[in-house]
Amino acid sequence: MAGQRLHIPGHAEISAVCTHPEHTGKGYARQLLLHQLHRIKAVGETPYLHVRADNERAIKVYESLGFAKRTDMYFYVLRKEKQ
Repeated sequence: MAGQRLHIPGHAEISAVCTHPEHTGKGYARQLLLHQLHRIKAVGETPYLHVRADNERAIKVYESLGFAKRTDMYFYVLRKEKQ
């Protein structure tokens, strides 16, 4: 699956790019990304996305489509304490 989430004027975020573990390596993520890229560019916007630094497989796909690292981001996971 893949979709769009944030729309900053002139830009659109490609989000939630996921492939079921039993179907990785078959090019599905690439095809989904190409579809989103086409949709975003068709309306004159610039696509962007984010990825965890340890997700090497995704980074390779993104780089093969012309994406390049711009900056580091940090993700925090908050968890409710058990009472």
